[in-house]
Amino acid sequence: MSVGIVTDSTAYLPNTLVAELAIEVVPLQVISAGEAFNEVDGITVEKVATLLRAGKSVTTSRPNPDLFVETYEKLRNKGAESIVSVHLSSELSGTYEAAVLASRRVNFPVDVVDSRGIAMMMGFAVIAGARLAKAGGTQAEVVSLVNRKCAGATIVFYVDSLEFLERGGRINAMQARMGRAMDLKPLLHMINGKVEQRELVRSSEKALARMVDLVTAAARIKSEIAVHHVEAQDAAQEIANQLQSRTGIPNIEVTPAGAVVGTHVGPGSLAVVVSPQV
Repeated sequence: MSVGIVTDSTAYLPNTLVAELAIEVVPLQVISAGEAFNEVDGITVEKVATLLRAGKSVTTSRPNPDLFVETYEKLRNKGAESIVSVHLSSELSGTYEAAVLASRRVNFPVDVVDSRGIAMMMGFAVIAGARLAKAGGTQAEVVSLVNRKCAGATIVFYVDSLEFLERGGRINAMQARMGRAMDLKPLLHMINGKVEQRELVRSSEKALARMVDLVTAAARIKSEIAVHHVEAQDAAQEIANQLQSRTGIPNIEVTPAGAVVGTHVGPGSLAVVVSPQV
């Protein structure tokens, strides 16, 4: 193995592909009541949703740089000559910074990529990079492909309750009260690595229809699409069915978002990622 691939748990990659492509996944942490839980196997998004509904404080934390060092050295011991490490936007988390710090502590080439995204927005790029690495691509070729995939990807979030955006400081109390009174549902997207409000739509039904319109407009014939959800499997599958019908793109992945994203957007939320083939 020449180029090893590392990402973090917020890519929300299918487990089958993680195993098939030998991708190393470094977990972020979810913290509640003073206890830290590993996102990969320490806490579920369902548990987070339960805590949030109960009004409990839930926060998230980046991985320790030591964990990245261990992961890089593990791949090195397995035969990797270099590593490409791809992580969620540095505007959202210190994970990228932790990976950079770790890369300076090992004596072999590690290229750390700031995806400027999250979830399958970077996950599709990680998969493409891992496939290229498996086929014999060089570190530079893998980095170039990953960067192009990340740059071309888009994500649209539907947030079912303004409560969790208010808790996270993304909207203030007055905006939250007005939004609830008018039954406004926010659609968010990512601009320059930051999550920004795209528009407010009255009612869930209209917001989800608008989400499908936005994603359809962004999709190309050879795009890849993934739908994430936080305890909203039926709605996510319906969105996927509509997108498949509207775009003609087969095999749209429907997967739960993990505990970290669930902490910030809350139960009932959805996210759709569009990633062009490059």
